[in-house]
Amino acid sequence: MATKTLEDVTVSDAYLALMADRGVEYLFANAGTDFAPMIEALARAQALQLPHPRPVTCPHENTAQHMAIGYYLATGRPQLTMHHVNVGTANAMNGLLNAARGQVPVLFTAGRTPINEDTLKGHRTLDIHWTQEMYDQAGMVRESVKWDYELRNGEQLETIVDRMLTVSMSDPKGPVYLSLPREVLSLKLDQFTYNSPSRMRPAAPSAPSPEALDQAASILARAQHPVIITNWGGRSPGVMPALTALADRYAIPVVEYRNRYIAMPTHHPMMAGGNPDAFVKAADAILVLDTAVPWQPSNVRPSADCKVIHMAPDPLYIYVPVRGFPADLSLACASDLGLRMLHDAMAEHAASNAARIGQRRDECAAHHARLEENWAKKLAAGKDASPIAPAWISHCINKVRTHDAIIVKESPLQTQYLDVDRPCMVLNPGAASGLGHGMGVALGLKLANRDTLVIGTEGDGAYMYNVPVSAHYVSAEQQLPVLWVVFNNQRWQAVRNATRGLNPDGYAAATERAPLTYFTVEQHYDKLVEVSGGYGERITEARQVLPALERAMKAVLVEKRQALLNVVCDVDANAGGD
Repeated sequence: MATKTLEDVTVSDAYLALMADRGVEYLFANAGTDFAPMIEALARAQALQLPHPRPVTCPHENTAQHMAIGYYLATGRPQLTMHHVNVGTANAMNGLLNAARGQVPVLFTAGRTPINEDTLKGHRTLDIHWTQEMYDQAGMVRESVKWDYELRNGEQLETIVDRMLTVSMSDPKGPVYLSLPREVLSLKLDQFTYNSPSRMRPAAPSAPSPEALDQAASILARAQHPVIITNWGGRSPGVMPALTALADRYAIPVVEYRNRYIAMPTHHPMMAGGNPDAFVKAADAILVLDTAVPWQPSNVRPSADCKVIHMAPDPLYIYVPVRGFPADLSLACASDLGLRMLHDAMAEHAASNAARIGQRRDECAAHHARLEENWAKKLAAGKDASPIAPAWISHCINKVRTHDAIIVKESPLQTQYLDVDRPCMVLNPGAASGLGHGMGVALGLKLANRDTLVIGTEGDGAYMYNVPVSAHYVSAEQQLPVLWVVFNNQRWQAVRNATRGLNPDGYAAATERAPLTYFTVEQHYDKLVEVSGGYGERITEARQVLPALERAMKAVLVEKRQALLNVVCDVDANAGGD
């Protein structure tokens, strides 16, 4: 058993060395007075060239949390964040909720206001150290993390760090929280010895039992009108090839309902769009793949005879208090693993259903062809529209992007106009609908893929939630040139649609300017990026979109600086395009 020993260090020194040993590459942080021992340890590690997670200064916690999410999505390796006691934790909650609901492991930490009024090193020295203390700081986050703890001493450090990593990386994955008292971080250790590499590993992914797998395979293979509905499935790089192979072999349509990640290539004949209603109504078998909400029960329900199978790391979504979707069979497993196993298990059962599978293949292809035709008509209608149609903006982004580009979606971007042919090309990880995730995620992706074009697309309301001054600063300071595209429709479209949906004949529906749903002051977002040395441009006409994108691409790819296009666009409620 290999070990390493550190001599004459503080707990902070040992903590950073241990995190680096465990493969944690970055510390995304917004500091306060509680950071003093940690900053000393970082400075020491830099001066002595010791291994440590590289610190990234994030002027707002929202940027830090979402950079950690983006970096994980690009690499599969969880990263470290640290925030200022209770107030920093509160600012970081938006990113924490998105990580929790999106099952993204983040090592979320915060300082803890000093406990001692004097005597111990690290004790209280400012009046704020009294008023920032809470009875239970971790109580703020407990419902949204898999594990929380407060570091008590240096002797338990290896156990705690390994516990954080293994719990966060075991399915269903998710964030963990550790608070770090200033006195504990300041403690001196004559020696600190730890295992290297760690002897603790995350739990291996689950797999369906042979009996449950055979039952699911029989249901799907023998069905006359099966459908697969997914939302988050595409977050795993292994899902797209496995799902495409299964859907193609057995001619099963795939509906991506309000999808946050794309699990099927956009132009595949089994890709059935984003509206599940007609398929749910007709289905005799449904595979709900990594989806908490596969349809709206107020709109449609499957027939009494339809068999519903759920497959996900947590197919019951235990974190949701009320969820009554039928589940005749629930398979708790990694989605890509489950799909591959199901693919093979269905072969024998499908032999007797070959004629229907062949007929269904033609039906699915015809349905997809109608979708393509509708998309083309919509694009043609929006080509010269004023204000600019989101369909046209999406089409133009697809025209100029590099083939390996990664696109972050926190906007009305319409993915049917993107030639998506590989996993994890388009990401929308705001799983808790916590707006303000896109810019941090794009920066985290870029940090992990410095030679890859990253395009961050934002609605104007979402852009403001991102604390853009913070994001633009990090982009410049870390030399992460991202192409930002703001879809500026000067309103909260989701709020407007929800209000109209609830009261279609009400007063709010009768006006374009219902209270709290629109912006009256024209915002020059293109000027804001210039504060950090970026290139900005405002676009008001459809004919300007492609040339402006080309200029922005030059700024990003040639000049190596971020660029932002502020595109004044139309309201488009039918972003899904079905």
